[in-house]
Formats: sequence, C-alpha cells, structure tokens
Amino acid sequence: MVLKVEWIDFQNKIEEYEVEGEALIDKYKSSRTEEDLESLKEEKQHWESEVIDYVKTSFEPEHTNFRYEFKAQRGYNTGFKLGVDQRIKNIIQALKDEINGLDYYLKMLFISDAIVRPDEINLNERQNLDTEGVLDLILSKLYDLYKDGKYHSIKWILEGNGVKLNHGEDWDYGRMLENQGLIDSMNGREVNAKLKLEGKYTIEQARKARVTDYTKISSSDEELKELIKGVLTEVEKLGIGQQIIFDEFDELRDDIPKLSKKSFGQLLKTKLYDLVTAKAFDKAIASDIFKQFTDQILPF
Repeated sequence: MVLKVEWIDFQNKIEEYEVEGEALIDKYKSSRTEEDLESLKEEKQHWESEVIDYVKTSFEPEHTNFRYEFKAQRGYNTGFKLGVDQRIKNIIQALKDEINGLDYYLKMLFISDAIVRPDEINLNERQNLDTEGVLDLILSKLYDLYKDGKYHSIKWILEGNGVKLNHGEDWDYGRMLENQGLIDSMNGREVNAKLKLEGKYTIEQARKARVTDYTKISSSDEELKELIKGVLTEVEKLGIGQQIIFDEFDELRDDIPKLSKKSFGQLLKTKLYDLVTAKAFDKAIASDIFKQFTDQILPF
C-alpha cells in the first residue's frame, strides 16, 4: 500500500477532519434532547463517512480496511435504556476516540517510509537488511515516536518501512532489544514497544556520528537563491508562512556569498532544526526542504 497523494496534503486534510470532529463535540457537548441526539448521530456518521472515503481512496491499492480500523474503538453503550444525556456523552466519547485515532494514524504513517515516501528509500535494500540493520531501524522509528510515551507495534514499524517479516520475527526483535535494555515491550496479539532512555541515548549518539555529504549542494549563488525563493513560495501556499520562516531564510540568503557548501549546509540544517523546535513547520517539511538543497534526508 502506497500513499498516492502528497504527504503534506494528506496530513493537512486529516487535520482538517480532526478540527471538524472537535467542532461537533463543541456543538453537542451540552445537548440533552432527543432531537439533538439524532442530529449528533447523523452528523457524526456523515463525518465518519467522509474521513473513511478520503483515507481509503488516498492509497494504492485502496485502504479498504481503514473503515474497520477507524471505527473499531467504539464500545460505548448507546442503547435506549440509558438517558438521552448519557447516550450523547457516550457518542461524544466515541467521537473523541476516533479523533485521537486519526492523530495516532498520522504519527504512524509519518514514520512509514515505504508507504508515504517510497521514492526516497531503497526498498530492495530495506528488504535485505541484516539483523543489526532491522534492530537499528526499529530503534530509529521508536525514537521518532518517543515523545508520545506510547507503545507502538513493531510489526507496523517494520512492514511500513519495507521490511518483510516471517512469522513471529517481530517478537524476536522485540525480545532482543528488550534484553539489551533499549526498549520496554507490551505483548498482546502483536509485540508493542516504546524506547527507554538508554535506547534514546543510543540513537542520539549514532545520529551525531553520522556524516552529512554536502557535495551535492549547488555551487551557484543564484541557484541557491532561487531554491530559497521556491521554498518560501511553497511555504506560503501551504498557509504556514510565519514571519520567523521568512526571517531565517532571508538571513540564509544574505549569507550565501560568504559560505562554502559545507558551511551553507550546516547553517541550513541548524535553521531547519530551530524552525521545527519553534513549531513553525513539522519534520516532514523540514526534511523535504533539506533534500531540495542536499539530495539527502534531514536526520531527526
């Protein structure tokens, strides 16, 4: 399964649906009548249908199972034996769960290279990783998910990144990393894991040691200035044109004549990290910008 629309467009659309869902909650959270109950059920169903249809048709082949994944969290009693106010509360709670599920779905897709950015990785290489490579990949993706403090499916992480699994291998990989003291795991139908501080430190040290190749940065000052102009135009189109972004890239453009390729690349990397930290834009956009200049993925 591969995302056939641009990641940033997909992300923005899902976030719009989340906002619409929150608006439904605000609209009905104080409701107490049968009429409001029926209106809430109807509007929620319409919202669910739109979300399911958009997600399903955004992938090749179509993600037909999303309907069941999206609505599987509902387990609240909405039967007639309950009072109207409680039935409304239960429907609203189910809606909250679905919104949270969408947010989690975005997080997991973002770290799934084979699904959302297959052209940026070597799928054949991923499919032939040795054991050490697979373990490093799991740790790297768990690092990207570290801040939410949740457990994540090792099977999803590997399959979403182009690694083919034999039966039970996700359990074996999880056990190996846990024995090394790098993750905590929680086992159910699948093995789920989250990074421990030791694992976080391991990845940070490995990424610091990684050397970035700046040789593919253009030697032409004018080409670099045109790339910066294109970046700012794209940022503006996305509706995220905060002044801090323009200020940072104006400074970068002014410094071009004084910088070597390596110095330019290092300064670009620093500014992108700063902008992500300031929440001016997300890691996906920062990585895409870095790739336009260097033909490499920005490590986080």
